[in-house]
Amino acid sequence: MLDKLFGKKQPDQSQTISGVTVTGGQFQTGQAGGDLTQSQSGQMATQQQGLTGADVLALLEQLRGAIATTDISAEQKEEMLDYLKSAQREVGKEKPDKELVGRNLKQVGETMKTLKETTEAGKSLWQTGVDVFKAVSPWLGAAAALLSL
Repeated sequence: MLDKLFGKKQPDQSQTISGVTVTGGQFQTGQAGGDLTQSQSGQMATQQQGLTGADVLALLEQLRGAIATTDISAEQKEEMLDYLKSAQREVGKEKPDKELVGRNLKQVGETMKTLKETTEAGKSLWQTGVDVFKAVSPWLGAAAALLSL
């Protein structure tokens, strides 16, 4: 009945998705309609929401294990583990200060970056650190900018 009153009018423009590509952890989509073309791409890992504090703690524990087993000086190891322990302690709180977590992780990252440039063992550690930092960035929110990866 409503079809007879209002009729079924076809839209003046149609939209189609021209392609969706997913490669590893990256995705890319494209959409076009009329004279408008729109594309969107991003890292799936950085788009994920809903990490819990427990998830972040597990990721930081992986990083702690990597630091502890890397062949670097005891002083460098101790410095990174101290900052990481502070970050883990804060993440474990009911209402963690994410900016404080970000500042502590920034210190860990800066030491890892120096090691990456000066030692072979530091290169592997750097990659592990970058992977962990990217994974926890959505949880950190605005404080993720402190990591400056």
